[in-house]
Amino acid sequence: MVKVKKRDGRMEEFIESKIITGVKKAGATAEEATKVGKEVAEKVAQRGQVTATELSRLVVTSLRKVNSKAAEAFVKFRDNKLKTKKKAE
Repeated sequence: MVKVKKRDGRMEEFIESKIITGVKKAGATAEEATKVGKEVAEKVAQRGQVTATELSRLVVTSLRKVNSKAAEAFVKFRDNKLKTKKKAE
């Protein structure tokens, strides 16, 4: 089972469907999102553990190959989410 080390230090199980959902919300088609989800899942499975930052980079890299506009939207969403979290701290 692959674990994701969240930015706050918590460990969480890697769930491919979360990647697919996030990529679709960024504007990718269901087919593109599934492709990205599978590619990222294969890469993290080889590691056993990945940080949230590393996971995000893997998603963006994979998404750029199939839909550059969705990749940019994903990056903007992620960056805004991080800014909001930092302000709340």
